[in-house]
Amino acid sequence: MIGPTCPHVYCRAPLPEGASECARCGHPVDAARLRDPSLLAAAASRLPQLPRPLIDMHTILPAHPVALTAQVMTMEALGIQRALLQSVPPEAKTLQGNQGLAEARAKHPERFVTSWYVDPRAADVLAELERAVDGGARVVKVLPVIGFRLDDPSLHSFWARLAELKLVLLVHTGFITARHKAEEAAAGRFFNASAGDPLQVDEPARRFPEVSIIIAHCGGAIFHEAAAQLVTQHDNVWGDLSGFGLFALQRWLRLGTTLDWSKVFWGNDSPFFHYPANLRLLLTTLEEAGAASLTPALLADNGAEFCERHAW
Repeated sequence: MIGPTCPHVYCRAPLPEGASECARCGHPVDAARLRDPSLLAAAASRLPQLPRPLIDMHTILPAHPVALTAQVMTMEALGIQRALLQSVPPEAKTLQGNQGLAEARAKHPERFVTSWYVDPRAADVLAELERAVDGGARVVKVLPVIGFRLDDPSLHSFWARLAELKLVLLVHTGFITARHKAEEAAAGRFFNASAGDPLQVDEPARRFPEVSIIIAHCGGAIFHEAAAQLVTQHDNVWGDLSGFGLFALQRWLRLGTTLDWSKVFWGNDSPFFHYPANLRLLLTTLEEAGAASLTPALLADNGAEFCERHAW
């Protein structure tokens, strides 16, 4: 009989009977305990020495009055110098979207780089890119899993404007969590992970080499080999290991995938209270594979290099 597993969607390690937390990532069995400040402090204190300053290249901000304060305090406690805040579609009411992130950046410009969500098929998308720049965003986020491909020729003007405005494009790849079914149903729009193939950026990366592209989640457990090829072969493509990207990392290390490790970086992709669990998952994954030497590059050096290259 299969026993219980860790409730953390990015872990799912087996849990011994009666365990109060996951031995692999530290996530409590009772998920409600994540919001206990004393538990967060205790979990953070058990982390090994981390390279400093850390760079978080993919995180989200809950739409809660105290979330921004808690995010900054947690970053300070863990030595996270900067974070790239990821926007969401307007239907995702539980997370901060374009305007909320613009306000967060305005309050803490030294802490945050922000993204701006767009649907590149929208009739006013070129004007929306201008609004992104006016809102202080340096990154445009797109979700092909809502039903489009980025190599569609009809999007050439979108790509050309990204190049003109010197905006970075971040594209969701791989599986997309199924936890948002209620929000999807309310919006009448459903995600489809089959559209999460990162190969859709191959042709645009060739046609528009001036546009820097971040492959969010590195294709996850499904498209990790394609993501590795894109990151390694294209000068203008990078990968982030946030969220399901941890499963891509596990498979790369196990398979000995050829990869330019200088172009991959870590991100939390969770609210602030998940930082300890997600950091432990990364460190444990590297240690299990005998690849702990990659820790400074993934947590600090590569993100810092990307930020410097793009004058963030």
